[in-house]
Amino acid sequence: MSGQHFDTGRDALDFIDVLARLNDPQTIITSLRDKLASFGFHAFLITGLPETGDRIAPLVLLNGWPDGWFELYVRQNYADDDPIAAHCKTTMNPFVWDEVYRQEVASARQQEIMRRASDFKMVHGFCVPIHNEDGFKAVVTMAGDKPDLSKQSRSAIHLMSLYAHAKAEATIHGNQGHRLTVREREVLTWMAVGKSTEGVAEVLNIRAGTVEAHYQNAARKLGARGRTRTVVEAHLRGEIRL
Repeated sequence: MSGQHFDTGRDALDFIDVLARLNDPQTIITSLRDKLASFGFHAFLITGLPETGDRIAPLVLLNGWPDGWFELYVRQNYADDDPIAAHCKTTMNPFVWDEVYRQEVASARQQEIMRRASDFKMVHGFCVPIHNEDGFKAVVTMAGDKPDLSKQSRSAIHLMSLYAHAKAEATIHGNQGHRLTVREREVLTWMAVGKSTEGVAEVLNIRAGTVEAHYQNAARKLGARGRTRTVVEAHLRGEIRL
Protein backbone atom coordinates (compact mmCIF):
# COMPACT_ATOMS: atom_id res chain seq x y z
CA MET A 1 0.00 0.00 0.00
CA SER A 2 2.87 2.42 0.73
CA GLY A 3 3.59 2.69 -3.00
CA GLN A 4 0.43 4.75 -3.35
CA HIS A 5 2.10 7.52 -1.33
CA PHE A 6 5.28 8.25 -3.29
CA ASP A 7 5.16 11.89 -2.16
CA THR A 8 3.47 11.81 1.22
CA GLY A 9 4.88 15.21 2.20
CA ARG A 10 3.14 16.89 -0.72
CA ASP A 11 0.06 14.79 -0.07
CA ALA A 12 -0.07 16.04 3.52
CA LEU A 13 0.28 19.69 2.49
CA ASP A 14 -2.44 19.31 -0.13
CA PHE A 15 -4.74 17.85 2.53
CA ILE A 16 -3.97 20.74 4.88
CA ASP A 17 -4.97 23.16 2.14
CA VAL A 18 -8.28 21.29 1.77
CA LEU A 19 -8.96 21.43 5.51
CA ALA A 20 -8.16 25.13 5.62
CA ARG A 21 -11.21 25.81 3.42
CA LEU A 22 -13.63 23.79 5.58
CA ASN A 23 -15.70 25.33 8.35
CA ASP A 24 -18.18 22.62 9.29
CA PRO A 25 -17.31 19.75 11.68
CA GLN A 26 -19.13 17.16 9.57
CA THR A 27 -17.29 18.09 6.39
CA ILE A 28 -14.00 17.94 8.32
CA ILE A 29 -14.92 14.44 9.55
CA THR A 30 -15.74 13.33 6.01
CA SER A 31 -12.54 14.79 4.59
CA LEU A 32 -10.36 13.29 7.31
CA ARG A 33 -12.07 9.90 7.03
CA ASP A 34 -11.47 9.81 3.28
CA LYS A 35 -7.82 10.77 3.65
CA LEU A 36 -7.09 8.27 6.42
CA ALA A 37 -8.88 5.57 4.42
CA SER A 38 -6.24 5.99 1.72
CA PHE A 39 -3.73 4.79 4.33
CA GLY A 40 -5.91 1.87 5.39
CA PHE A 41 -7.53 3.40 8.48
CA HIS A 42 -11.33 3.20 8.80
CA ALA A 43 -11.72 4.60 12.33
CA PHE A 44 -10.47 7.75 14.03
CA LEU A 45 -11.19 9.99 17.01
CA ILE A 46 -9.95 13.45 17.98
CA THR A 47 -10.51 13.93 21.68
CA GLY A 48 -9.26 15.01 25.05
CA LEU A 49 -8.84 12.32 27.68
CA PRO A 50 -10.75 12.36 30.98
CA GLU A 51 -9.44 11.96 34.47
CA THR A 52 -10.24 8.63 36.11
CA GLY A 53 -13.95 8.33 36.73
CA ASP A 54 -14.91 11.14 34.32
CA ARG A 55 -16.61 10.66 30.96
CA ILE A 56 -14.88 11.02 27.62
CA ALA A 57 -17.93 12.13 25.62
CA PRO A 58 -17.75 15.87 26.51
CA LEU A 59 -14.11 15.98 25.41
CA VAL A 60 -14.61 14.61 21.89
CA LEU A 61 -13.98 17.05 19.04
CA LEU A 62 -14.47 14.78 16.02
CA ASN A 63 -15.89 11.27 16.16
CA GLY A 64 -15.04 8.95 13.29
CA TRP A 65 -15.27 5.71 15.24
CA PRO A 66 -17.42 2.85 13.91
CA ASP A 67 -21.10 2.69 14.82
CA GLY A 68 -21.44 0.92 18.14
CA TRP A 69 -17.83 1.19 19.29
CA PHE A 70 -18.07 4.69 20.74
CA GLU A 71 -21.29 3.79 22.55
CA LEU A 72 -19.68 0.65 23.98
CA TYR A 73 -16.52 2.56 24.94
CA VAL A 74 -18.54 5.15 26.86
CA ARG A 75 -20.95 2.67 28.42
CA GLN A 76 -18.14 0.48 29.73
CA ASN A 77 -16.06 3.50 30.74
CA TYR A 78 -13.11 2.02 28.88
CA ALA A 79 -11.21 5.32 28.99
CA ASP A 80 -10.17 4.59 32.60
CA ASP A 81 -8.24 1.46 31.62
CA ASP A 82 -7.40 1.93 27.93
CA PRO A 83 -3.64 1.23 27.66
CA ILE A 84 -3.35 3.29 24.48
CA ALA A 85 -5.04 6.32 26.04
CA ALA A 86 -2.84 6.05 29.12
CA HIS A 87 0.32 6.14 27.02
CA CYS A 88 -0.85 9.28 25.19
CA LYS A 89 -0.52 11.26 28.41
CA THR A 90 3.10 10.23 28.88
CA THR A 91 4.62 11.12 25.50
CA MET A 92 4.69 13.86 22.89
CA ASN A 93 5.77 11.42 20.20
CA PRO A 94 3.40 9.68 17.78
CA PHE A 95 3.31 5.93 18.29
CA VAL A 96 1.95 2.71 16.86
CA TRP A 97 -0.36 0.77 19.16
CA ASP A 98 1.79 -2.35 18.92
CA GLU A 99 4.75 -0.41 20.31
CA VAL A 100 3.07 0.09 23.69
CA TYR A 101 0.54 -2.72 24.12
CA ARG A 102 1.76 -6.14 25.16
CA GLN A 103 -0.94 -8.71 25.77
CA GLU A 104 1.28 -10.88 27.96
CA VAL A 105 1.66 -8.13 30.57
CA ALA A 106 -1.73 -6.43 30.14
CA SER A 107 -4.46 -6.65 32.75
CA ALA A 108 -7.65 -8.57 32.04
CA ARG A 109 -9.49 -5.26 31.63
CA GLN A 110 -6.91 -3.97 29.13
CA GLN A 111 -7.09 -7.20 27.17
CA GLU A 112 -10.88 -6.89 27.06
CA ILE A 113 -10.66 -3.36 25.65
CA MET A 114 -8.23 -4.34 22.90
CA ARG A 115 -10.19 -7.50 22.09
CA ARG A 116 -13.45 -5.59 21.77
CA ALA A 117 -11.72 -2.98 19.59
CA SER A 118 -10.62 -5.77 17.26
CA ASP A 119 -14.28 -6.83 16.98
CA PHE A 120 -14.73 -3.55 15.10
CA LYS A 121 -11.64 -4.28 12.95
CA MET A 122 -9.61 -1.81 14.97
CA VAL A 123 -6.60 -4.12 15.10
CA HIS A 124 -3.60 -1.90 14.36
CA GLY A 125 -3.55 1.75 15.25
CA PHE A 126 -1.55 4.96 15.33
CA CYS A 127 -1.78 7.81 17.84
CA VAL A 128 -0.69 11.43 17.65
CA PRO A 129 -0.69 12.99 21.13
CA ILE A 130 -1.27 16.74 21.23
CA HIS A 131 0.59 18.71 23.90
CA ASN A 132 0.76 22.42 24.62
CA GLU A 133 2.83 24.44 27.07
CA ASP A 134 0.73 23.07 29.95
CA GLY A 135 1.17 19.41 28.98
CA PHE A 136 -1.17 16.86 27.44
CA LYS A 137 -4.15 18.34 25.61
CA ALA A 138 -5.70 15.83 23.21
CA VAL A 139 -5.03 12.91 20.90
CA VAL A 140 -5.73 11.99 17.30
CA THR A 141 -6.10 8.21 17.29
CA MET A 142 -6.84 6.00 14.29
CA ALA A 143 -7.10 2.30 13.55
CA GLY A 144 -7.71 -0.25 10.86
CA ASP A 145 -7.30 -3.90 10.00
CA LYS A 146 -4.18 -3.60 7.82
CA PRO A 147 -3.16 0.08 7.70
CA ASP A 148 -0.03 1.46 6.11
CA LEU A 149 2.30 2.14 9.05
CA SER A 150 5.47 2.81 7.08
CA LYS A 151 7.77 5.53 8.39
CA GLN A 152 6.96 7.79 5.45
CA SER A 153 3.21 7.44 5.93
CA ARG A 154 3.44 7.97 9.69
CA SER A 155 5.30 11.24 9.15
CA ALA A 156 2.60 12.52 6.78
CA ILE A 157 -0.21 11.38 9.08
CA HIS A 158 1.50 13.07 12.02
CA LEU A 159 1.46 16.44 10.25
CA MET A 160 -2.11 16.02 9.00
CA SER A 161 -3.29 15.00 12.48
CA LEU A 162 -1.80 18.08 14.12
CA TYR A 163 -3.57 20.30 11.63
CA ALA A 164 -6.84 18.36 11.81
CA HIS A 165 -6.93 18.79 15.58
CA ALA A 166 -6.17 22.49 15.39
CA LYS A 167 -8.79 22.98 12.69
CA ALA A 168 -11.42 21.03 14.61
CA GLU A 169 -10.77 22.99 17.79
CA ALA A 170 -10.88 26.34 15.98
CA THR A 171 -14.09 25.39 14.17
CA ILE A 172 -15.90 24.08 17.23
CA HIS A 173 -14.59 26.32 20.00
CA GLY A 174 -13.42 29.37 18.10
CA ASN A 175 -9.96 30.82 17.99
CA GLN A 176 -8.59 33.50 20.32
CA GLY A 177 -5.02 33.51 19.04
CA HIS A 178 -2.71 36.52 19.33
CA ARG A 179 -1.24 38.12 16.25
CA LEU A 180 2.45 37.47 15.71
CA THR A 181 5.00 40.14 14.91
CA VAL A 182 6.45 40.38 11.41
CA ARG A 183 9.75 38.91 12.57
CA GLU A 184 8.02 36.03 14.38
CA ARG A 185 6.14 35.20 11.19
CA GLU A 186 9.36 35.34 9.19
CA VAL A 187 11.06 32.94 11.60
CA LEU A 188 8.20 30.45 11.49
CA THR A 189 7.95 30.67 7.71
CA TRP A 190 11.58 29.70 7.30
CA MET A 191 11.25 26.96 9.91
CA ALA A 192 8.24 25.64 7.98
CA VAL A 193 10.44 25.00 4.94
CA GLY A 194 12.98 23.09 7.00
CA LYS A 195 15.53 25.69 8.06
CA SER A 196 17.36 25.10 11.33
CA THR A 197 17.78 27.85 13.90
CA GLU A 198 21.21 28.59 12.46
CA GLY A 199 19.81 28.51 8.92
CA VAL A 200 17.09 31.00 9.77
CA ALA A 201 19.65 33.24 11.47
CA GLU A 202 21.78 33.26 8.33
CA VAL A 203 18.85 34.06 6.04
CA LEU A 204 17.54 36.87 8.25
CA ASN A 205 21.02 38.11 9.23
CA ILE A 206 20.32 37.90 12.96
CA ARG A 207 21.78 35.88 15.83
CA ALA A 208 20.68 32.29 16.44
CA GLY A 209 19.69 33.28 19.96
CA THR A 210 17.41 35.97 18.56
CA VAL A 211 15.79 33.43 16.22
CA GLU A 212 15.14 31.12 19.16
CA ALA A 213 13.65 33.99 21.18
CA HIS A 214 11.26 34.89 18.32
CA TYR A 215 10.26 31.23 17.99
CA GLN A 216 9.62 30.87 21.72
CA ASN A 217 7.51 34.06 21.75
CA ALA A 218 5.46 32.80 18.80
CA ALA A 219 4.95 29.40 20.41
CA ARG A 220 3.78 31.04 23.64
CA LYS A 221 1.31 33.29 21.84
CA LEU A 222 -0.07 30.33 19.89
CA GLY A 223 -0.22 28.07 22.94
CA ALA A 224 1.85 25.51 21.06
CA ARG A 225 4.64 23.16 22.05
CA GLY A 226 7.27 22.00 19.60
CA ARG A 227 8.23 23.46 16.23
CA THR A 228 5.92 21.36 14.10
CA ARG A 229 2.91 22.21 16.25
CA THR A 230 3.81 25.90 16.32
CA VAL A 231 4.13 26.05 12.53
CA VAL A 232 0.82 24.21 12.10
CA GLU A 233 -0.96 26.60 14.48
CA ALA A 234 0.53 29.62 12.73
CA HIS A 235 -0.63 28.34 9.34
CA LEU A 236 -4.09 27.54 10.66
CA ARG A 237 -4.50 31.04 12.03
CA GLY A 238 -3.37 32.67 8.82
CA GLU A 239 -0.11 33.96 10.29
CA ILE A 240 2.05 32.20 7.69
CA ARG A 241 1.57 30.42 4.37
CA LEU A 242 3.17 27.07 3.57
